[in-house]
Amino acid sequence: MFRWIDAVDVPLLVVGVSSSRVVAANPPARALFGGRLDGVEEAPPLLADVAGVEDALALGRALAAAPGREPSVQLLLHDTSGEPLRFAAALSPLTDEHRLLTLGEPSSRSLRGDFLEILEQLPAPIELYDRDLNALFYNKVADEFFLYDDQDIIQHDDWWAVGFPDPAERDAAFAEWKAKTEETRLDRSLTATSEWKVLCRDGLTRMVQFRYRWIGDYFVMSWWDVTAHRQTEQQLRQLAVSDPLTGLWNRRRLIEDTQAALLEAAAGGSACSLLLLDVDWFKSINDRYGHSAGDDVLRALAERGLAALRTSDVMARMGGEEFAILLPGTDTESAMTLAERLLATIRAPIATGTGANASVLVEVTASIGCTTSHGADRDALALIERADRALYRAKAEGRNRVVFDEP
Repeated sequence: MFRWIDAVDVPLLVVGVSSSRVVAANPPARALFGGRLDGVEEAPPLLADVAGVEDALALGRALAAAPGREPSVQLLLHDTSGEPLRFAAALSPLTDEHRLLTLGEPSSRSLRGDFLEILEQLPAPIELYDRDLNALFYNKVADEFFLYDDQDIIQHDDWWAVGFPDPAERDAAFAEWKAKTEETRLDRSLTATSEWKVLCRDGLTRMVQFRYRWIGDYFVMSWWDVTAHRQTEQQLRQLAVSDPLTGLWNRRRLIEDTQAALLEAAAGGSACSLLLLDVDWFKSINDRYGHSAGDDVLRALAERGLAALRTSDVMARMGGEEFAILLPGTDTESAMTLAERLLATIRAPIATGTGANASVLVEVTASIGCTTSHGADRDALALIERADRALYRAKAEGRNRVVFDEP
């Protein structure tokens, strides 16, 4: 389980928290302790067998203490001649039941131990891997993200199946990572950036921005949880193109969608149609029933309009009591049929009001101007202007009707 420490060139020991036994040692540590660590995997020795009793007891207390970490502990050892040798051991968490001891002489270990402690306590996650992507070090924040309960990530390839349960998302992320990793391997001055949805230790899927690079023969990775930031960006984008009262798209978004529909229709040799709908005598509704009732009417019209449309159609509030309905891939006859159906739906009384004014029924009618694109049409504003001209005629001719405008 701890064979990865063999790739590290400083003395490392893995010690059990409850047993105080050395369960793994890398080659530099074995050389340091002579034969006292032979067969450590088969018969883990007590710390007391390889270190001074007083220091071993102090270390045992540090191992058991919450959160199970001490920046530096002194170990008193003896060489084969009996001369005392004192070492500083940097203690860091490895698993719930194991601690990692990094050994060095007191004269040269102070800065190294402090450096490891700094890495451990950094508020940003840090992961270090060797040239073959075997794990060398995870700090505390990294473990909070990706120390999965059911699987230890010893080799970087082990992480993909856990962090990306969906095979398609996993394949796409891995392909991107592989390409960028190779690019940074060839140019060690580069730092790659990737952003993926990842399953984290707590079972939640988060949007995580990763940064990774090669430093010498070591692969270094850090990341940031950008989930809240991306959600805020999405909400701001939604607010920028939507109407807060009805939840429909606004005029800006309608123009963008109309432009795209015109280009698609022209490329495919088809047509798209546009309806502009205006509530008749809306000011009188506000004057008689109040502005809150007027808002109820607008929301009800939005709901009825959406219910009558196809999933490919787009409904937007252009402002005030005026709405627009974009019908991609729709000819004039089909558009006029839909417009007449909308008028019939709108004529049903709308319940408004709350409290003492609840269930006030408001009679509503609307006027609709309709136009259809032709092969030469490329301008969304020109299409809207034609529909608006048809709407003006519908109102001038008595309202509560549909009028079509030719190009």
